[in-house]
Parts: sequence; structure tokens; C-alpha cells
Amino acid sequence: MKILALDIGSGTTDLLLYDDSKNLENCIKMVLPSPSTIYAEKVRYYTELRRDLFIRGDTIGGGPFAEALRRHLEEGLRVTMTADAGYTLRNSLEEVKRLGIAIEDSPPKDFGGEILQIREIDIDKFRVFIECFGEDLSHVHAVGVGVQDHGVPPRGGSNRKFRMVEMEERLRKNLTLESLAYLGEEVPKHHIRMRSALNAVRTQLPEAKPVIIDTSIASILGCLQDPKVRKAGTVLTVNMGNEHLTASIVSGGKVFGLLEHHIHILTPRKVEKLLKRFMEGKVDGTSVLEEGGHGAFYTQNPPAIPKIGLIAVTGPNRSIVDEMSLKTYLAAPGGDMMMTGPIGIVKAAEARILKHNLKRGDGAP
Repeated sequence: MKILALDIGSGTTDLLLYDDSKNLENCIKMVLPSPSTIYAEKVRYYTELRRDLFIRGDTIGGGPFAEALRRHLEEGLRVTMTADAGYTLRNSLEEVKRLGIAIEDSPPKDFGGEILQIREIDIDKFRVFIECFGEDLSHVHAVGVGVQDHGVPPRGGSNRKFRMVEMEERLRKNLTLESLAYLGEEVPKHHIRMRSALNAVRTQLPEAKPVIIDTSIASILGCLQDPKVRKAGTVLTVNMGNEHLTASIVSGGKVFGLLEHHIHILTPRKVEKLLKRFMEGKVDGTSVLEEGGHGAFYTQNPPAIPKIGLIAVTGPNRSIVDEMSLKTYLAAPGGDMMMTGPIGIVKAAEARILKHNLKRGDGAP
């Protein structure tokens, strides 16, 4: 089976062309700047030139791109976006308008600025590149994409809280992380960025099965594929990302707890205290939310946490553990920490496609 896995974060896009006929180490892999980073640089360039912007295209990750647009507006320059592009900044277009951005289907009549087309997934560009090395995308069975999408909460609700509630509800039905991956049309309409990724895959590689998963969940799944982590009975996984800290307690393939916080508001001391309390089953999701994080939950009430045999850490900010007293292991599935997300995506895609085929009576893919 061939699976093209794309893990799109705020800083990088991590790519793996997985082929189960090869050793994992021989599969093509890349670490590239994220679309958000690339488009942020373009916006900064146009800010220097004092050019108004009309932006159209996909719903992509905000991050650096959103910050660059904010500074563009502060300079007194105009920004107009199509609805799909506008959802990059907020899940509500009314909130986007309150930022000072106009939402229109086409450039204003008096527009004399620059038109920027934004795209988060560009499989065609990758196809052209790998053909230079004698590889192609023929017989790709699935395209797995990892993006972070909080979802659109009910009117007036917190998207951070909505995100955690939705994950908890789904995990209580099936305690495996793979169950959080969406296969094709399973992606809910309230996940706008995920739906944009789904449409991009279907347009660019229609013969492949699309599997969409949250980047945080992909990182946990990938971490669990590290050989040493696989041998541990119960594991605390901690992904120190560019924007989020995501921790989980997993035992026997089942999730016992999940925690997510914003990493920029945490000191190493706070991280250590938080993780210790999380392992003890004592973290309250509401308090994490009130601190500015996303939340936390345990899948059993009261929490019944097995003895944790290993604390496995991944992510670009993993050096935070150097300032902590906790004994940790720096996981590197496939020998490369930056492939944690893509390897998790591959794992999720294999599981979801196999389950789908077995349900249909097709057997293994």
C-alpha cells in the first residue's frame, strides 16, 4: 500500500510517501516550510510595497499568515478575502469582518493592489518534483492529511472547549486514537479547514482515499510507533509543538486521558507540574480552559490510570524537558522526530481503510 501523508503545522509541512514494499527508512520524506509561513512572507513583502490585497483560495492554517495580515491592516492597508480564504482567520466571517477585512467574491471595483491565491495542499507540485527522481504517485491508495481544526462551535461557544468536548465524545465510543481520523465524507461540515483539505485531495488525486486527522492526534499516534514506546505498557506521550502542548495517556492502544494547552503561556515549571497532575488523574479540564488552554479529560470516571512506564516526548519545542526533573525519552519514530506526524497519519489511514474494507467485506486492502 502507498500512502501520501502530509502533516501541516504552523511552522512546517512534513511529508512522507509511505510504501509498504520498502523499509520505512527508504521512503521519500521531506520537511518544508508551512503554507502559513510562506504566505506570511508574501504579505510582509506587499506590506513593504504599500499594496492592498485581495486573497482567494482555500481555508488554510492561520498562524504566521494571520499575524502578517494583522500587521498589514495596522499599516492602514486594505485586505479583501473570499469566504473560503476568510475562514483561515476565524470560524465566523462576522469576526473576520470585525478585524477590518472585507469579504467579497471578487476584487473591489477600485482595486489596484495584489491578488494572492492561497493553497494549503499542492500535490501536483510534489508530483512534478519526485518525478525528477524516478518516483511517481501512481497506485497511491490513500492521501492522509493532518491539520488542526477546532471546529465551529454553537453560536457564542468557545471553539477551544468545543474541540475537546467533540474529541471526548468520540473517544468514549471508541477508545482508540485511530477512531478520531475521518475517512472521506465523515469529515463534519463544522470542520471547515478539514473540509477544505478533503476537497483539495479529491480534486488533485481523485483516485486515492482521503483520510483527514487532527495534527495533535497524528503526533500521538506517531509517537507510539517508536520502538521503545511500543514496548512500554502505559505511556504518557507529550508533543511540544510550535503552538500547542498535547499530552495523552495510552495503555494497550486505549486512551485514558487527553490534555491540550497553548505552549507559549507555559513555563517549564508549569509544564512539569501540569504533567505530574495529569498522570495522577487530577487535572481539571475547566481550569486548563480558563488558563487559556484547550482543556483536558479522562475517559474513565473516576480516572483509573495504570502505572506509567514511560514518558515519551516529541515536537520542535521538546528542549523544554531539559529544564524539568521528569525522566523523559525523546521519541523518534522511523529515526526522525519530524516524521512523528506523518507516521501517525499513515497508522490512522491504514486502520481506517482496513476497518472500512472489512465492513464492506472486501478484506485487507
